[in-house]
Amino acid sequence: MSPGLTAPWRPFLARWVWRRVADVLVTAGVCAVVAVLVASPAVIHSDAVALTGQILTISAAAVGAGAAILAVVASRLLGDPRPAWLASALVLYCVIVLPWSTVAPVDFDLAHRASRLVAYLTAMALLLLSIRPPRPLGSWGGWVIMFGGGLLAVGALNAPDVGPVRYLVEGPAVTVAVLVGWTAAGIAFVVDGFRRQSTPRSRLGLGLVVLAVAQLYRVGMGLPGVSGNLVFSALRLTGLIVVLIGLAQLVQRALTALRSQQWEQQEELSAAALHMERATELAAERDHELRNGLAGLAGITHLLSSEADTEDHERLRVAVLAELGRLRMILGGSEELGDTGGAADRAAREYRVEPVLAGLVMLRRSRGAPVELEAEPGLTARGDSAVLAQVITNLLANCDRHAPGAPVTIRALPADGAIAVEVRDHGPGLRAGSEEAVFGRGVRDESAGGSGLGLHISRQLLAREGGSLELRTVTDPPGCLARVTVPAVDASSVQVAEQLNR
Repeated sequence: MSPGLTAPWRPFLARWVWRRVADVLVTAGVCAVVAVLVASPAVIHSDAVALTGQILTISAAAVGAGAAILAVVASRLLGDPRPAWLASALVLYCVIVLPWSTVAPVDFDLAHRASRLVAYLTAMALLLLSIRPPRPLGSWGGWVIMFGGGLLAVGALNAPDVGPVRYLVEGPAVTVAVLVGWTAAGIAFVVDGFRRQSTPRSRLGLGLVVLAVAQLYRVGMGLPGVSGNLVFSALRLTGLIVVLIGLAQLVQRALTALRSQQWEQQEELSAAALHMERATELAAERDHELRNGLAGLAGITHLLSSEADTEDHERLRVAVLAELGRLRMILGGSEELGDTGGAADRAAREYRVEPVLAGLVMLRRSRGAPVELEAEPGLTARGDSAVLAQVITNLLANCDRHAPGAPVTIRALPADGAIAVEVRDHGPGLRAGSEEAVFGRGVRDESAGGSGLGLHISRQLLAREGGSLELRTVTDPPGCLARVTVPAVDASSVQVAEQLNR
């Protein structure tokens, strides 16, 4: 046993070997049955024996032509020149030699035997070369050699009936060389199939071995004719059928491998398309958030450049720095907006709600927007403060777009283990029945403009934080109410933390 053969492969190899042994036994049995049937007195002494021989020869030529076509297809599918060289050998043997043997007289003269011998030698050479074709010749080299051999076979029809030519044609040397080469080619294909553990290749080689056995039978029995001997013709047809089966299986496996490769490529293309789509979505989301953030910062540089050193000035400066930090985080290339750490890291963070809202309100007021804040002191949320800031920024941008100049009120209050932040404007409100539809990606009011991303992004960000976002139309006075919830930190935990920090 090979030292490199691992235990899991041993049963597989044993099964594969036994199946190939079964192929050999089945093929040998079929050949024996065919030989017995065609050699029976009922067939040999029938009046149609010559016609039967011609039918077997023509059938062999047709099967060989089909095998040649499959070999060409296999060569193209596999990108392997060897089947193409085998195809050229089959074409020369089955499309030229066999039909010629059928229409030619049984007792060949010297010129015809010389021509047929040249064709056999060329086919044998192509078979041997198909095992390992010369790399520079590629897939077309076999066809060039076949064409050259065909021309030589035609030229041999003019061979003179002289002693040296008669010795080459009728002597044993060339005939033995053809038989040995043909047999060696068949055995080499079988060995190649076993080495590659390829069932189609081993069956292809087995069919070539049957052809070699048929040739050995013809020479060993000293038969003068080819198509006239039914046993030889039947064995030849059997061998070509086995070759056809092997090549058909080779093509079938090549097609299966090609479909599998195309499926894998399709999967890769689909994955790449999804990545591209997601990258496009992320770029659009970042662009949306940056526009909203920059809109909030617009028009306040003159306030920061003033020399007034007041509390409002300082709060505005802090708010601007916080907003710039949030925008810088978006530009930092996070895979997803608001994804500044794992879920466990975000859940472990705590932040005060009122300072986050106060900074955003300060930015809006600096632009002259009427925004009021009502926040209970001490409200502490769990998660990422940038997410809340981003969501409120999107909501305020929607207020500016759909209710320009209308007063906006922001309220923060506890709500059953969470913190609710309500953003209420005094605009037209939502269309009836659109409370959920507005959260779809790309859904927007054509008259008001916008990208249709803000609400969609906001709900996704809050869902990752364990929060929620709802919209509804309110009355007295009319307007739209957005209710944001974020997880709250237990008040007792906050008090303990404050005492420890003192």
